[in-house]
Amino acid sequence: MLLLMIRDGLDVRKLRAGNWKEVLSAVITVKLLSSCQLPESCSKALWLIAPQIISAMGFLVRSSSLDPSLTLPFTVPTVTSLTALLRQGEGLIANPQHVILVLGALQSLPLDHLSPTVYNASFLAIHEALFAIIKCHRQVISKAAPSFLNVFYRLVASIMQEGRQRGDTDSGVDSDVYLQCSRLTERMYSHIAATPESFTALPAFMVAQYVTELQKVTLRPDVKLHLTEGIYCIMDLCMEQDIKFLRASLHTGVREVFNELHSNYIHYHKTQRQGEDKYTV
Repeated sequence: MLLLMIRDGLDVRKLRAGNWKEVLSAVITVKLLSSCQLPESCSKALWLIAPQIISAMGFLVRSSSLDPSLTLPFTVPTVTSLTALLRQGEGLIANPQHVILVLGALQSLPLDHLSPTVYNASFLAIHEALFAIIKCHRQVISKAAPSFLNVFYRLVASIMQEGRQRGDTDSGVDSDVYLQCSRLTERMYSHIAATPESFTALPAFMVAQYVTELQKVTLRPDVKLHLTEGIYCIMDLCMEQDIKFLRASLHTGVREVFNELHSNYIHYHKTQRQGEDKYTV
């Protein structure tokens, strides 16, 4: 009975009518329930109705994302509840469409023209949802890989914009927000690289996206350091034919950026890694 009341409480019509606080109560209850040790019968009932809850919350995220004023009080908490459900649903959410639905909702979360506080909350919410998917739902990630990378690309592109050099504003509390986000981006790159079987044939595509964005901005050195270490993890997965493909297919300006990145990768990262492997052996 409670679960049905919660499901009915996740009504996008109430949100559109301005009753977002009422809907938020149901959202928070979902998070609490998914994090509790429930009796077996209640747990079975929760995961039986979970696909409907995920679908409803996905619609809520999409709808609330249209109103920037709801980002911090409603949209981010809803994504956080979805993430809690994904974490606890390891092995219980078998249909990749439910994960793809969550990824579709994450695409709508705003990342542009936000204050540092709101940006940090949005970035962290998206990152943690991606982390839950790649860690807890590896059995479906291969089918959802393109959608997953599209969402992650939004994070990469946004932190490159926010982490660009701005002169006097490159230090201070706001600056720390973007540095932390660049660390999270590096971390996600390393998680993707640790599951290469789920992202077959996509490393070259990820590198192409990275250098395309990199060509547009001059990054702060501290932000660039973390992003560079992250993309090096992906370049570790690239075969020689991938490198040849990138050199042949990238436009002139972007190709120059890639050649510099690849040269530094060979000189600093790959040589060091081979040295560490030799030392380990």
